[in-house]
Amino acid sequence: MANQDDPTNANADQATVPPATNAGRVVAVTGAASGIGRACVDRLVGEGAQVIAVDLDDGALAWARGLDGVLTLAGSVSEPETNEAMVEIAMEAHGRLDAVALNAGILVQGDIVRGSMDDFDRVMDVNVRAVALGLKAGLAVMEAGASIVVTASVSGLGGDTGVFAYNTAKGAVVNLTRAAALDVAHLGIRVNAVCPGPISTAMTEDTRKRTIGQAMAARVPMGRFGQPDEVAAAISFLASPASSFINGVALPVDGGVTAGTGQWAGPATRAAGFA
Repeated sequence: MANQDDPTNANADQATVPPATNAGRVVAVTGAASGIGRACVDRLVGEGAQVIAVDLDDGALAWARGLDGVLTLAGSVSEPETNEAMVEIAMEAHGRLDAVALNAGILVQGDIVRGSMDDFDRVMDVNVRAVALGLKAGLAVMEAGASIVVTASVSGLGGDTGVFAYNTAKGAVVNLTRAAALDVAHLGIRVNAVCPGPISTAMTEDTRKRTIGQAMAARVPMGRFGQPDEVAAAISFLASPASSFINGVALPVDGGVTAGTGQWAGPATRAAGFA
């Protein structure tokens, strides 16, 4: 706690409460065509932000081009040129870049024995290298008060079976977030991560249709998969000035998954018959 008698802290009580939304801010979102990325774009536009929506598939961005305040860019975030173009669009259209949500990512099934190194390299390329490229591109123009939010995963906070490449990549992204936060905190720029648990997106659609998906939902203390807009709400908060003293965190948005050890079946698990 700060010493209230400290003269350097004399104006602390008069500090202005930061805005609670991203109204008027310029925000870039990668992986914007669907799922969490699309939910982020919708929420940010609703808050009054100017958004640059980035995705690999130009056709999948058609819905975003109909929204006021949204500019779109198609390209691979694994390429420096795409990340640089994202920043250039923001600077040319608005003269600044206040926040970036680095959300693009892929998941490939495979355990450490049977999974291929080609798949490993591809997952690392999209889920880690692309994040580093996005960080570097955004930080090149960002000023004090800016924020970067990375979509990591609870799979970066613990291990899973059958997705060793994804676990490795998301674990790397969590620590990349921390390292970047420390590197640029003195500039007044914040870097944080969200760590979603099971979320109802295209990535989890096949799983949700099978018994394994029912078992996953039952293991969530809240008894269900999360929705993309619930993750978008956390990303919006971390991107906004409302979170001005939150830096270098990996915030679980998981219905309580990471609160437990996993050793004991909770009420939702037992009620679903998976005890």
